[in-house]
Amino acid sequence: GMGRGVRTDLVPRPPAGFSLVELVISLAILSVGLVGAMRVFPMGLRVSQRAELNSRAILVGQRLLESRKLDAWEDLILGESTVEEPPFTATLRISHPAAEHVEDATRLKQLAVTVAWQQEGGARQVVLVTHVVRPSGT
Repeated sequence: GMGRGVRTDLVPRPPAGFSLVELVISLAILSVGLVGAMRVFPMGLRVSQRAELNSRAILVGQRLLESRKLDAWEDLILGESTVEEPPFTATLRISHPAAEHVEDATRLKQLAVTVAWQQEGGARQVVLVTHVVRPSGT
């Protein structure tokens, strides 16, 4: 006689792949996540751009100060000078520090660099200050 084999068409098969409903739901979840991430992203980008320009401005100022500190005392003429280094404008101001606690302010020169730039419609700047002492015997 016939063997009493199990009829395979009654055994539930695992569903092959995604059904359309599952696909639509998963796409909806994914798009909500992406929109959320994209909203955060430009803000993070702006913050990192701001930080990068800030760091670059400090480097521009430091480079200018270091190069002028190598100059002879007589060449450090009191007054202001401006250097354009797009997107930055660096203004160097050389003066005698107005310090009461310095016994002889004329032996000191103050070098102050202001590095300014425009970002996001606003003006930004960093200021670096250093002092140079007149070599003794001059």
